[in-house]
Amino acid sequence: MSTKPDYSAKAQKYVRYRWEYAAEAVQSIFQTANLSAASVVADIGAGTGKLSRHFVGRVRMVYAIEPEVSMRRMAEEVFCGCTDCVVLDGSAEAIPLPEGTMDLITVAQAIHWFDPSPARAEFLRILKPSGWLALVRNYGIDPELNEAIEGILQPEWFKPVARQVNQSLEELAAFYFGGQDVLHRIFPFYFRQDWLAFLGALTTTPGTLDEDHPDFPGFASAAQEIFERFSQGGWMEVHGETELLIGRPQ
Repeated sequence: MSTKPDYSAKAQKYVRYRWEYAAEAVQSIFQTANLSAASVVADIGAGTGKLSRHFVGRVRMVYAIEPEVSMRRMAEEVFCGCTDCVVLDGSAEAIPLPEGTMDLITVAQAIHWFDPSPARAEFLRILKPSGWLALVRNYGIDPELNEAIEGILQPEWFKPVARQVNQSLEELAAFYFGGQDVLHRIFPFYFRQDWLAFLGALTTTPGTLDEDHPDFPGFASAAQEIFERFSQGGWMEVHGETELLIGRPQ
């Protein structure tokens, strides 16, 4: 069974409910890679453009590369009318961009789904000789809440997915950066969400059921028990971290 997630029913939820990346992490990318209004950025596995949009209007061009049809179409809606962002059908292993043209490649959660060797080869092909690679991910830091959520995910789906997603960025960095100096920083974030936002964010996760699944009512009931356990006055406090690794790949 493939462990790649199916996001065909999740694109709209991604736009509305998926966690944002800490603004300080994005600013750190700009500072480290010396980005300017003349820079060109490729966001690989861009999804609906959650990370891409932080670069739009601040660099010359952003290429949002996404292989999944529904996610890509949603990104096209998000960036409709933007002259400095182009959404393209492509994957990390076959990037539809010319060689030696990118100042920066960004990859968020999608890094865990790439076939590492061909992806690294493609990164090196499209980057300028002095180009940068930034790996970014979000995660919650409340162990009790994380354990409760894992307990209601589909075990036949979540276990193989978890093994892949839980691979640390340090392990990935050792491969993609080849032992070169890499800046590794953690940026904490905090926000509050109500029940609908909690359920919406939860259903963007691989291993969660969608509304058309016959078992969704039971899943939603279990999720509501978790929300009630960890919320007060109808609001849940979310404490998380954006993890950033940025360097020059080898």
